[in-house]
Amino acid sequence: MNASWSKVDNRWYLAVNCQACSAPIPFAVDYSNREQPPEPAGMLFLTCAASQCLHRANYTAARVVRYQRQVAVPVK
Repeated sequence: MNASWSKVDNRWYLAVNCQACSAPIPFAVDYSNREQPPEPAGMLFLTCAASQCLHRANYTAARVVRYQRQVAVPVK
């Protein structure tokens, strides 16, 4: 087994911010490697994944942002 292999997700995602709680809602991997501005999204009906929110809405006209998942730090 390779001990140096990491399961950390370093990819960038295209996302919109939740209308209710402002959490990012990733909807696609950003394959441009942040070299081009994000294209406006097509029809987007998304649900926020935050367990305390779960807001569902139409994000078709929302501003698309880039988002990179944060690594969870274990609490001691």
